[in-house]
Amino acid sequence: MSHIIVIGGGPGGTAAATRAAQLGATVTLIEKESLGGNCVNRNCIPLVGMMASVELLDRIRRAGRFGISVSEPSLDLQQARDRVNGIVAELREGIGGLMASFGVTVIEGEAQLLDAQTVAVGDRKIRGEAVILATGAHPAEPPLPIAGLLTTREALMLDDPPNRLLVWGGGGIELEFAQYFARLDSHVSLITDGPHVLPDEDYDVGQRLQSIIGEQGIQVFTGAALKSATRKGGVIEAVIAQRKGETTLAVDRVLWTGHAPVVEGLGLESLGVKVVNGAVRIDEHCQTNVSGVYAVGDLAGPPMYSYVATAQGLTAAENALGRPRRLDLRAMPRCYYTIPEAACVGLSENEAEDQGYEVEVVNISQETNVRAMTLDEAVGGIKFVVDRRLGKVLGVHIVGHRATELIAEPALGLQLEALAEDFAWALRGHPTLSESLIEAGRAFTHQALYVPKW
Repeated sequence: MSHIIVIGGGPGGTAAATRAAQLGATVTLIEKESLGGNCVNRNCIPLVGMMASVELLDRIRRAGRFGISVSEPSLDLQQARDRVNGIVAELREGIGGLMASFGVTVIEGEAQLLDAQTVAVGDRKIRGEAVILATGAHPAEPPLPIAGLLTTREALMLDDPPNRLLVWGGGGIELEFAQYFARLDSHVSLITDGPHVLPDEDYDVGQRLQSIIGEQGIQVFTGAALKSATRKGGVIEAVIAQRKGETTLAVDRVLWTGHAPVVEGLGLESLGVKVVNGAVRIDEHCQTNVSGVYAVGDLAGPPMYSYVATAQGLTAAENALGRPRRLDLRAMPRCYYTIPEAACVGLSENEAEDQGYEVEVVNISQETNVRAMTLDEAVGGIKFVVDRRLGKVLGVHIVGHRATELIAEPALGLQLEALAEDFAWALRGHPTLSESLIEAGRAFTHQALYVPKW
């Protein structure tokens, strides 16, 4: 019976461990902190849980639009945090139970590779046929000294939100934190070096979301760099550089969300495992350049999503046990738990054009989606990027209520190489948010009776 050693108990490590056990291997999982990793314990779940509280607060404040009279609601931060901590504890306990049910041996401690088949944990040496590394990421040092620096781990533990907060970066996590603190009555400013927020996503998505958060009172600096942030008296003076000049903001804290793969202390150098730009280099089978040593999740660098780590963990386990499998991330959804949410899969309009496709774009507004109207959530829209010649859907981009749920269908569609016509002739319940996906397909095939533009 094969013995697989997994280092790290986050989403990638636990997925690898359970899959290897399913395939009949003896599995040892080594975790130095808590099962669940960053996602469960410190990042994704705590942030999304707290965002759920402030989103509900928003909806309660709009209760009058539904004919419901309520007094001015308020948020008890500690009670909201206790609820989320309860969820985290339950998930962590569940993962422990799952490992036990699959017969996975869990060892607490720090692991170090002695060779491609041997791992040391303290004075103990464990040998196996393959090693799967899933050590995740840790907060990274910012590229310049920052006074009043606030990390993601600290941000959700604050009892007194800063009056004035500068969020450094325009990605999904930064947007979520910006909206979270804005709803706690912080005056929030955000800087991004791109032309819009979510600079790696489609232009229309970034522009639409930027307009929305601007209306929510968040100040956005685009094409900007943080030049310095120094304490002067009782405030922090942040100097923001743009092409048009410099702006100085007085803030109380600066939120930095940067993370870097945990490669230190694993013995990678002595083993010759290739590390590029701080991340372990892997192939499409999730194997490193050293035979029998695999790496998954944040350790392998971007995209740092827990569901990618899970898929990589499953892939690594299968390959480690002689079942060849490759992982294709072209249909990977990218989800942002903003208010409203955003989600994308596949190519942006510019990416499709750069790859030589003859592109046709369809934009559908959610403003006339009946389900969105009844929920009072008729903000945003859906964009299809289609190969005009073949009708193949190349990318789908959504801003709106429950976008992170809606993206699942287009993600499967891209995986199955669906055509716009496939969406056009699909049947959906009415009224539903997903009807807009059908309308996008019908708009491309010129079957739509009415196409509200995004």
